Amino acid sequence: MSFPVLLGVADSTTKDFSEEEYKSWSGSQKVFQHYKKSISTLLDFLGMKNETLSSEITDFVSIEAASLGKGGYGHTVRIANELGYTGMKAHVIDLGGASVTGAIGQARTILVDNPDAVVLVAAADIPKSAFRQVSDLKMVNETVCHPEFELDNGATLIAMYGLMMKRMMFEDGISLDDLKEITQKFRSNAIGNPRAFYYGQEITEKQMSRPISDPYPTPMIAIVTDHGFATILVSEKKAEEWKSKGLIRKDLKPLHLVGASHAAHSEYFILKGGFDSPSRNSAERLFAQSGYQREEVDYAWIYDCFPGQVIQQSAQYFKLGKKEVVNALKNSSLKISNGKQVPINQMGGILNYQAAMSISAATGLVDIAVQYGLYAQVADCGKVPAHSPKVSLLGGNGGIDSINSIALFSSERPSSDRKSRPPELSPLTLNKPGADIGEEGIVWSATTVNMNPGFSWKPPYSLALIKLAENRFVLANIHEKDGTIRKSGDELQYDRTRVKIEKEGRRWKALLL
Repeated sequence: MSFPVLLGVADSTTKDFSEEEYKSWSGSQKVFQHYKKSISTLLDFLGMKNETLSSEITDFVSIEAASLGKGGYGHTVRIANELGYTGMKAHVIDLGGASVTGAIGQARTILVDNPDAVVLVAAADIPKSAFRQVSDLKMVNETVCHPEFELDNGATLIAMYGLMMKRMMFEDGISLDDLKEITQKFRSNAIGNPRAFYYGQEITEKQMSRPISDPYPTPMIAIVTDHGFATILVSEKKAEEWKSKGLIRKDLKPLHLVGASHAAHSEYFILKGGFDSPSRNSAERLFAQSGYQREEVDYAWIYDCFPGQVIQQSAQYFKLGKKEVVNALKNSSLKISNGKQVPINQMGGILNYQAAMSISAATGLVDIAVQYGLYAQVADCGKVPAHSPKVSLLGGNGGIDSINSIALFSSERPSSDRKSRPPELSPLTLNKPGADIGEEGIVWSATTVNMNPGFSWKPPYSLALIKLAENRFVLANIHEKDGTIRKSGDELQYDRTRVKIEKEGRRWKALLL
């Protein structure tokens, strides 16, 4: 069998263009220029001519730019035509923040089916350019929050992640100081990288002391930047043919893509109920399919839109306890079951590097490529510790753990004795949202929302997840016994504070008993 291999990775940021020219471009022009720059840089790195790619390409996998607000099929074809590529198959991946790793998985599917395929994976998004006002966060909230069971209670994307983190802190003994240490460590990984968004910028105590939604201040929230990336995947046989013909550099050492998987859960937070995540199942499918063991991983990039996500997904990918994960992450590593220390996110993750909304995991693809000498702009990104991994894991998350994609790379060709096995999957159930008027429940998690632009109430106000009978959940605002809304989620006792559910229009109220 000829295994799929990745030849190299390049990306593009606003730093790659003149500021004056960049400002003059429309949104569509910016997206196209990021595609063009990333692909051009990649081809230069590979020693490959664009005419060669044009004649050899069989498949183009792209991700539609969320910031352009376009709908319908055609994005990939339009971009390909503008780049001068025709005659190939077009594939569009739409898995939210999980799209990049999903696109890599799609390339693997294509190459397993047709080893002669030549797959270009490229995408760009420009959220920093498209969303200029704070009020545009209102649109983000309206996209991710359920219109009936979340939005009218003042739910926000950050508040949802806050609720998830607060429950983890309660269950697993994680402190705010733990989160601060992890955040500071990830910033230190990126601070010397000129291509990083936060190049040279230290986190201040003032920034850390102002949570947007408890417990998350701005340094613990993923940045949003303009970003593009490109990579090419072929079979190892095709790569050798190209080397022999002088179509690519003869000294290139392609990276084997030995597995890829993804799993999806509910689109909306309230439908998940108790914070169930698809990351456990996506990892289980990956290792079962590939024949590799978790203990063989030497390096990993794990999605870190918030510190809570990198904690939860690390624990579920590697079957570890969250508290032990927290302690290891303070050194930007994981200690897996065989005692091995696995470095992660050495370029600072999406908390610090570059991360467009629809292609945020491109940050991870760059991070992985650096470790194998396959990143085209390594001379421009400062000194990144090289760990010479044999096996690396790349993760991707679609937002509030709705979708999780994951891929596994190896510097060596997999041996023939690796066998796939049936995965041991965990059931993912859907919550039945809503409640009966007068129904009683307990506070399961709570946060204080300090910022929600465009909402009718002035923050701060409380937001809580209430656990009802039969393991059902409803999102509600906490109200005192006299009916006034409680501004803070502090001092509520999880699993003990009892409430009675009332309803006002479409807003759910939890009255303290």
